[in-house]
Amino acid sequence: MQATLDAVALKPFTRALTCLSKYGDDLTIYATPDALSLSATNTSLSAYSRFRYSRAFFVKYSVGEKAPRTGLFADGVELGADTDVQTVTGQLLTKAGTALSLLSILKHRTVEKTVDRCDLLVVEGAAGQEDDEDRDSLESRLIVRLHCKHGIVKTHRLLLLTPTSLMAPGVPDDPNESRLTIGPQAVKDMLDHFPSGRSSRTDPQLIWAFDDNEVQVKSLETSADSRGSAQLSTELTISADEFDTYDVFDPPIAIAFHLREFNATIAYADSMSLSLDLRFTDPAAPLFIDVEGDSIESLFVISTSQVPGGAHPNSKSNSVSASASAAASGMTASQQSRKRARGGDADGDGDISERGTSSR
Repeated sequence: MQATLDAVALKPFTRALTCLSKYGDDLTIYATPDALSLSATNTSLSAYSRFRYSRAFFVKYSVGEKAPRTGLFADGVELGADTDVQTVTGQLLTKAGTALSLLSILKHRTVEKTVDRCDLLVVEGAAGQEDDEDRDSLESRLIVRLHCKHGIVKTHRLLLLTPTSLMAPGVPDDPNESRLTIGPQAVKDMLDHFPSGRSSRTDPQLIWAFDDNEVQVKSLETSADSRGSAQLSTELTISADEFDTYDVFDPPIAIAFHLREFNATIAYADSMSLSLDLRFTDPAAPLFIDVEGDSIESLFVISTSQVPGGAHPNSKSNSVSASASAAASGMTASQQSRKRARGGDADGDGDISERGTSSR
């Protein structure tokens, strides 16, 4: 795989990496001739994030045997209908500093002012390759090449591992789902009234109760915090008019979810000035959030838990759990909720549902 980003595209690409770093420790790369996907899942399998970039997002983009074997984007390379359809996958480890290095490379304070373009190249390590500075190892690598002003070129080589699984939750097509659309600034104004934890151990959980004409948001009451101190319960009522789209199926309905990954999603949408499309069905089914821009599709999936004494008490709490699906990059999760008639195949990525209890 070879891809080139200009200075304009590099900024939203880096914002996506920042958001992904809040979701999981492993950054998974999945490239096809038509699109490049970056995804991450948290350790408890309760939240998933994916960014998909179409070919149009890049100055140059190629995947497959007809990509140039040496150098970056040699002149005369043509990608047409006869290009073999191949995929490239890899995984960067944040705990080992690899993916964090990718983020730190692109977030360096000098990048925005000095870099004209960025080349990304995935090279697979194999014995018997002809001599090439980019193919000097048996290990697969992601090569990041920054072309700076005054002809300066900086090259970074990051170890690329084989993904243990390709986690991509399929979006259910449920005729009974609720749909909401709202701008990120409006959500930020709501969340400013609630404390936000700095780690998973102090990650607060909010209850969202949707009625016909208003939404009540309140902190999940607990007797004490980790230090034994009493906590203050906060409750906020918002008019449905704050939403650009407010289509709640069978209100009232209440869902509860943690804020860490949700805050990361809001921060990304706000930095891109893009609205959020939220979808959910049962109170214990995962919350799906779509944020779409030019040549960029982003999906966020956050598990929810049953609200004690809340609406639709027959639903059970869940976690977003995943299993590999090589053909469709599918992540599946078992589901226990009210049986409902389902529509067609959604986007063909797989199934998602819930089981057990939402763990952090």
